[in-house]
Amino acid sequence: MSRKLRKGAAIFAALLMLIPAAHSGGEADVGTPVIRCLSIGMDRFITQEDTGRCSGRNAEIMEKIFTAFLPEGARVTRRENGPGTAEELEKLIRDVFGGAAEEDVSFLYLSTHGVIWEEGENSEKTIHTALILSDGEQEEAIEPQDLREMLDVVPGKKAVILDACYSGSFLKSFGGNEYRIITSCGAEEESFFWTTEEGGGAGYFTTALESALRTSDPDQIDPDGNGWVSLGELAERTKEIYGAADARFQPEKDGNPLFLLPAERRDGARITGLIFGENEESGGQITVSFQFRAEEKVKLEYRIIPEGADGWDFRQEVRMPDREKTGRTRGLLTPGDKERQIRIPAQALGKRGRALLQILSSGGLRGQDTRPECTRVIEE
Repeated sequence: MSRKLRKGAAIFAALLMLIPAAHSGGEADVGTPVIRCLSIGMDRFITQEDTGRCSGRNAEIMEKIFTAFLPEGARVTRRENGPGTAEELEKLIRDVFGGAAEEDVSFLYLSTHGVIWEEGENSEKTIHTALILSDGEQEEAIEPQDLREMLDVVPGKKAVILDACYSGSFLKSFGGNEYRIITSCGAEEESFFWTTEEGGGAGYFTTALESALRTSDPDQIDPDGNGWVSLGELAERTKEIYGAADARFQPEKDGNPLFLLPAERRDGARITGLIFGENEESGGQITVSFQFRAEEKVKLEYRIIPEGADGWDFRQEVRMPDREKTGRTRGLLTPGDKERQIRIPAQALGKRGRALLQILSSGGLRGQDTRPECTRVIEE
């Protein structure tokens, strides 16, 4: 059963841009771009709350994305619970991206806690944000410019993805044609993990990135049909199915190739082609309409989380199984095309008039391995 783990989930990663379609596997020929990827997840901390293994799973998800959605031959490195200092991270970056040339592409992904603090008073007040590096024994915070300086020494194009509390603060430090950056939220906004009673879990944002690439129909993720997913295309589709925070993509309208869209990409997909219609408000209710395909027998549950004074109030969530019934089990769907309408009373949106709709899937009759398929903001 999904629940909020806590605020500070930071995902910091690398997204690809300007990948040449002619790239082949094996050792690159002279002048052939090399793609290098580093995926990092941190769950053990000294001053922050441990996060189970959610960041480790985030790193695994990104490793799978890099492997499945980049040209053959991309070099992928994954690390968990470390490095614990800025010096060690700088060394790891040199080791993984060493030898990069101007025609190469480097991806960096990091999942960890993000923190925010203030210095000074009144008009002199300054807000600082940072990502926490930790291996459980050593811990150090790095601010946006620290990370930029580590990556500036790497030649070529670079892509950075952050799924972290306050990660939007990194956007300003990563301008320039050589960088693309994605963050899971704004500069003063929190990011969240989802967890299950079975011990699973990951970041809502990282999960949404994978869903955007793996479960979207081609016209949803590659509307121009060129076989590549640009940063702009990924931004538009991810925002359709991710509402837990305000994801940022820079430059958001960028049309350069970011990920390859292979013909076979839906391993493990339970529902695909999810698309929403226009919401309708009548009689004190908001009707949310959407369509999808069930690729296998799957259980679906919908949850409505109102927005409170401090963000999404998970303690007040309302749960509803899907209306379909298979045998004696409500919410258990058979494979095929589905159309749904969910009617949400206005009072369920809370005093702020906003709520988060979660669509959760689980496999098998007993509903094992629950995971979010979508989070979407509903408002009056």
